[in-house]
Amino acid sequence: MTTVFLIATSIASIVLQNCLFNNACKTKLKTAKHINSFNMIVYSVCTLIFGLLLLKEKLSVFTILLGLIFGVVTMLSNFYKMIALSNGPMHITLLITTSSMIIPTMSGIFFGEVFSAAKLCMVFLLIVFIYLSFQKSSETKINKKWIFYSALAFIFQGTVGVLQKIHQSSVHKTEISGFLFISFICAMVFCFLRNKGVDKTISLSKLTVFIGFICGGCTFGMNYINLKLSGSLPSQLVFPLINGSALILSSIMSVILFKEKLLKRQAIGLMGGILSLIAICFVH
Repeated sequence: MTTVFLIATSIASIVLQNCLFNNACKTKLKTAKHINSFNMIVYSVCTLIFGLLLLKEKLSVFTILLGLIFGVVTMLSNFYKMIALSNGPMHITLLITTSSMIIPTMSGIFFGEVFSAAKLCMVFLLIVFIYLSFQKSSETKINKKWIFYSALAFIFQGTVGVLQKIHQSSVHKTEISGFLFISFICAMVFCFLRNKGVDKTISLSKLTVFIGFICGGCTFGMNYINLKLSGSLPSQLVFPLINGSALILSSIMSVILFKEKLLKRQAIGLMGGILSLIAICFVH
């Protein structure tokens, strides 16, 4: 029952954050500097919570060093995902970024996991469905800038999964709070440095700051729960269940809340992409 609750909480956190990110990026965060300022709020919330949890844990050098790398990669992953959302449709952007789970899935061969020919076929099938989603319409503006930022988000988000596997495959896997505390304080400092020397007139509205705090809570929830579950449940069950469910619900929200319309070809690409992601993690 506890596991079911944790999975449901993680999915809810991801969907809520996706919706808030999309709204903020399209209406409130006008520049890269605004996004960095917003993410500083998100990461400061995570740093505070994980800092409190860290009081009960020990911290190894391995966790500190890997946490620093994880923090930079996480920051870049969120940054380019938000830039992509500001330049393109939510449902296809999320399909691309969620598809990044094929990177940690394929990296499993370095952890003694088997990557079969069937999985490789599903990867190619996923690429085909993503291509189908690139159908242009009056409501769906697809440009080279959006594709470029989506590709960067794909790479960095996939790398996040690899780093999670590395940490949870080590003897320091119980140092979850310490690992994430180091990660988010690093991400927060990195955002600060990227905004160093920025015009002081750049500021966020009270509503945007509030949204940042909510996203911080979501980021804490999904990272803590997913890292914890990846150490206690098979990754081939956790990743498709959480990410697949979150993608489906987020896509529904993109249509209901943000009025994004799907052409027939795009709908086939989206649903086919979701099924391909699930198949990648389940086929042997």
